[in-house]
Amino acid sequence: MKNLVSRIVLTIKRRETPLADFIYRLAKGLRSFSLPTVKPLHLPLYYLDRGLHEGLQWLLHTFWWSPLFRARCEVAGKNLRVPNGIPYVVGSHLLIMLGDNVTIQRSTIGASRVFDEPVLRIGNASTVGYGTVISVAKEIVIGDNCLIGPNCIIMDSDDHPISPGKRLAGEGVKPEDVLPVRIGNNVWIGSNCAILKGVTIGDNSIIATHSVITKDVLENCIYAGYPARPTVRDIDKLDVVKEYGGEHGIPT
Repeated sequence: MKNLVSRIVLTIKRRETPLADFIYRLAKGLRSFSLPTVKPLHLPLYYLDRGLHEGLQWLLHTFWWSPLFRARCEVAGKNLRVPNGIPYVVGSHLLIMLGDNVTIQRSTIGASRVFDEPVLRIGNASTVGYGTVISVAKEIVIGDNCLIGPNCIIMDSDDHPISPGKRLAGEGVKPEDVLPVRIGNNVWIGSNCAILKGVTIGDNSIIATHSVITKDVLENCIYAGYPARPTVRDIDKLDVVKEYGGEHGIPT
């Protein structure tokens, strides 16, 4: 039976007979069919769809996602928002401590077994973008009013030994190889950035998209590149966007 169906499908694809050719053209036409848009009809339906979708999102967030994730946290301040669903948390021993008005998009938060009680702290009014991965072995601290873009990775260890032999043997990270990460207040991290172990990012600094931070970042600076370097300094004293635009790694 399976061979018969496969043979019929091949006959239609190859258009070997007039009937197969007709079926092929009919199927192709159906695939490319597009219903004409009648704006007076479809525009209200569009807003109805959006309203139903957003209403469902609000119900899920208010009565399911937020309460469940709040229960998972050691400390969670007021107005916690998880608008895309509950973040995926790996490691029951991880302590999550959140300030007020924190927003965490759909993301992954994981903990290794190097230390008994690794800690993730996120300050007031900070946002973690969609698809971001935070890997905690000991401690990662994110300050107040931080903006972390989508698809970033923040980690306080290498997750695996540097030694090829130790990796082959399946050994884990040693405590002495873990270095906490500290992100200051009012820091903006663009999308697809990597913040690696032992790094401290100073207050008010900006990390340009796709940058890799391997060393400490000074306050009030813009860093860009792989590995990242300061491209603009003292941004608190400049109208940076007006003066520099996007030419110096500013993630506009």
